[in-house]
Amino acid sequence: MNYTRNAIYSYVANAIKEQFPNAYCTSRYAPIPASFPACYIHEIDNFRPIQYTQLDFQDVQCESVFEVQIVSAKKDTAASEAYAIMGVVKSAFNELYYREFSETNMDNGEHFTVIGRFRRKIGGGDQMPNT
Repeated sequence: MNYTRNAIYSYVANAIKEQFPNAYCTSRYAPIPASFPACYIHEIDNFRPIQYTQLDFQDVQCESVFEVQIVSAKKDTAASEAYAIMGVVKSAFNELYYREFSETNMDNGEHFTVIGRFRRKIGGGDQMPNT
């Protein structure tokens, strides 16, 4: 698979849908999701590509960074549901050689949110694994 924002989104969203068919996946932020659990998957807009050049001046790389927010409103088990979905997200990103570098959560009493950030360096001509 060639690296594109849409290919990464689709891969992760499909992994979520396989195990949680009722999950609502989107790449657009909504303050109040259409349904729960909601999975907001997007490439962080304000990241700066980091460019590297090898000694032969042939390889240029950038750092791809994705943020995933899982929001659950399930009574009494919202945290468990959100973390279970985040486990699927982590596995999907690991298969694409992304690594999690940040995770946090928020609980407002009504919704439980887990936020994870994943990154990977992508070089010139680099292919994503065909998993």
